[in-house]
Amino acid sequence: MAPESPLTTAFPTVPLDPRRSLNKPRTSGLTMVTDYQITLDGLRGLIELGGAYIDIFKVATGTARLFPRDHLVAKLELLRSNQVRPFLGGQMQEYVLHSMGIGAMEAHLKEAKEIGFDMVEISDNIIDLGEGTRHRLIRLVQDAGLAAVGEIGDKRDNSDPAEMIREVNEVLASGAEIAMIEGQELMVDGKPNKTLIMALKENVDVSRCMFELSTPRVGSTAPQIYAGKKFLVKTFGPDVNLGNVTSDVVIETETTRLGLGSAGPLSLM
Repeated sequence: MAPESPLTTAFPTVPLDPRRSLNKPRTSGLTMVTDYQITLDGLRGLIELGGAYIDIFKVATGTARLFPRDHLVAKLELLRSNQVRPFLGGQMQEYVLHSMGIGAMEAHLKEAKEIGFDMVEISDNIIDLGEGTRHRLIRLVQDAGLAAVGEIGDKRDNSDPAEMIREVNEVLASGAEIAMIEGQELMVDGKPNKTLIMALKENVDVSRCMFELSTPRVGSTAPQIYAGKKFLVKTFGPDVNLGNVTSDVVIETETTRLGLGSAGPLSLM
């Protein structure tokens, strides 16, 4: 697909950070929006206003099981037509594994492909995958014609940075398109986990990593989430890949990337 023409915005004489990838499809500086129940009309409105700043749209947890099929197909088609990649959240796959076993994954992934998903997450937030299972699942995702995303980290505790680095490199070596870093791992006591973040910066291919923002579901407050986002942008620059962005802060997140937000230019953060 040919790249989009540059977006025409207000105040065109105000300069923007030249390091930021402004045109879609982007290969860096990806923004992944996480959603649980936006309506089709709501999605149209979100794309109309903020679609230029959204690259991936995650249908979170197992919510895809509860939507009317026609609704979900229409939603994913709308996303793809606006160069936004539909992404099936990892806890859906965890549920299938727990309730039906790995033998059910081939049919499950075939359905995901037919409905219109482009990316599938393999996570172990609740289910212990066991030795070699993650690699096997990533291969199954690829065999279904889908892009695999491997999530690394724990929602309940902070892992050893060396182990996180090992798992990230392992996931990327197994063929996953993206290694997703669990947002809770990136925070310690409500503050950015600088030790882990700097260790990742020095030891993994961060261009193939996506850093999740923490969420209220695991106890983070709005100021803590914003502090984590600001630190990631300051550390990796405006083209860091950010995940778990909620639909109400898509443009606010872009202002943070560009220094147009309340934290000011990156040089002042």
